[in-house]
Amino acid sequence: MAIRGDTTAGAQAAHSASMHLSTDTPEIPTGSDTKSTAIATALQAIVDTGKAETTTYNTSVDQLRQGLAAAADRITAADQQGAATVNQSGGTTYV
Repeated sequence: MAIRGDTTAGAQAAHSASMHLSTDTPEIPTGSDTKSTAIATALQAIVDTGKAETTTYNTSVDQLRQGLAAAADRITAADQQGAATVNQSGGTTYV
């Protein structure tokens, strides 16, 4: 019995779903006066928050990819199990 389709392409596509965002940022400029230091501190806080949010997003992308790949694997397993059940029923073997 023929299986529904080849899910290999689906599993491969799962690994390329979405994309990671870079956490690389340019260095924060600094200065010696009080105002420059305050600006640099504020900019660093913004950059740190952005990096944390980006890390969370990238983790979500990884989980999405794993879920999509697992779904393709479940479909393949269900199809193979169904085909095996049909092959073993009634004494007729399908190839």
